[in-house]
Amino acid sequence: MTTATETPAPRVDNNLLQHDNKVFLKFVTISSPDTLARFNNDLNVMTAQARRILELNQRIQTSLTTGEKDAISKLRDGELADFNQKDDIFAKVYGFKVDSVAIRPHFIQNTAIQLMTPVSDEQVAELRKNPEFKEADIQARGNAKMVVLSKVTGDHIPVLNNSIEVIQVQQNTILQLRAAEQAATDEAAKARIKEELAKATDVLTKNAEFMGKTYGVVTNNLVFDVLEAHFWVALTPDELKAYVAQNHGTAAQALAEATDAPKLDVKKDKKSS
Repeated sequence: MTTATETPAPRVDNNLLQHDNKVFLKFVTISSPDTLARFNNDLNVMTAQARRILELNQRIQTSLTTGEKDAISKLRDGELADFNQKDDIFAKVYGFKVDSVAIRPHFIQNTAIQLMTPVSDEQVAELRKNPEFKEADIQARGNAKMVVLSKVTGDHIPVLNNSIEVIQVQQNTILQLRAAEQAATDEAAKARIKEELAKATDVLTKNAEFMGKTYGVVTNNLVFDVLEAHFWVALTPDELKAYVAQNHGTAAQALAEATDAPKLDVKKDKKSS
């Protein structure tokens, strides 16, 4: 029950995200792997061109002669006209213009992925013998066939990424220990290395078993297929206040600087700033 002396807690807004001492707004969610790949490419191309235009503007400001300034201005104007034309097309496809986000901090957060691994025709034939086999789990990627091992969503993605990194470090450690064992000439040193190797192998085996039980089959040839991702863009303080006022009422404006947005505590999947 809320009394007269209590202040209701601000409602969590899933379209806002706190990260790196900034508040980010969810601009778009993409739920198609093919569309996401095109979005990544289009965004990178447009962002790179926007930065080139800024660099040309800076060169214009520091030009020493009228001729140099005119030449660079002509280059800038051509780039700008090309950028604006592409940006109109970008807006029709994705619902916003790169011009509004290109030089701001922004990143893509994967929210659903599937793990796959390449398989041969013989392996596919063996998989089909399993009564629980689903034909949809065999997918084509170019000339290769892939089998879907598992699908991972939300907070499980950073856990998966961390687990894979740990296993890769352990695999490298084992390779280094094996090389050291072969190079060792002292029997006592060899014995110590063998003991370390046994411990490292045991830890790797346990972690691999955990990965197998949690995510499916662990192989050295995993392919990540992103099924869904959010695109986040940093807001200025004034934009944040305006967003909170529009979506949560004017009474919430005072809370804008401390908006109860979820925090991103994982690595960014992709960032440009």
